[in-house]
Amino acid sequence: MLSALPFWYLILLAMIFGLIWGSFIAALCSRWPRGERVSDGRSHCDHCQTKLGAKDLVPLMSYLWLRGKCRHCGQSIGISVLYIELASAAIGLFTVLFLSGCQALASAVFGWLLLPLIILDFQKLWLPNRLVLTLALAGVFIGPFLTPDVNWPDRILGGVFGFLALEVIRRAFRKLRHIEGMGGGDPKLFGAIGLWLGWQGLPMTLLLATLIGFMCIALAFALYRNSPKQLPFGAYMGMAAFAIVLLA
Repeated sequence: MLSALPFWYLILLAMIFGLIWGSFIAALCSRWPRGERVSDGRSHCDHCQTKLGAKDLVPLMSYLWLRGKCRHCGQSIGISVLYIELASAAIGLFTVLFLSGCQALASAVFGWLLLPLIILDFQKLWLPNRLVLTLALAGVFIGPFLTPDVNWPDRILGGVFGFLALEVIRRAFRKLRHIEGMGGGDPKLFGAIGLWLGWQGLPMTLLLATLIGFMCIALAFALYRNSPKQLPFGAYMGMAAFAIVLLA
């Protein structure tokens, strides 16, 4: 069914849905760290608390039209909203460009579920259990469409091995150094990724995530002459996993 649609239409559809999803994710990543739920009423300005109307909430267009400011108080909305919406749209675009059919749709779902985890880990070093569990469950039901060559034993082994591999490292580091060297969410995320990719995709995911981490450290040192003390390794794993899906 999807293959019968014009290519330009698929790109447009994927990007529009990505913008809509990105708008939701931007609200989620803003509210959850403050202890608020996404379902807690309509969106409002963080400065003047005025509830926003439909014309203020059109993904991408409202931000550009209002020049990144609240129409009521004139305060900055925050450019992270724009970045999140564009990142979500890019996920939709890349899946259509690199993949096709059900695999493209499954890849988009994979990327869109990884997105809030990547953002929250970058912003707060936080990988919420509910989001990781959602990713894991989606891997059980949608993962076979993304990686049809991976059988169920390999997929289950990927989930178990992914979790245990990092959990053993995390506990061993804490035992030896008496400090936390890795967050408890990283092993869970790695296990969830294993349910999508199977155990075969985990070594490359870990390698690429490590390379991304090194590049981020080098960039931070080049710009600020200082290396970050804590790294969002879960975010690096999410980016690595999605890149592997596109380029495999």
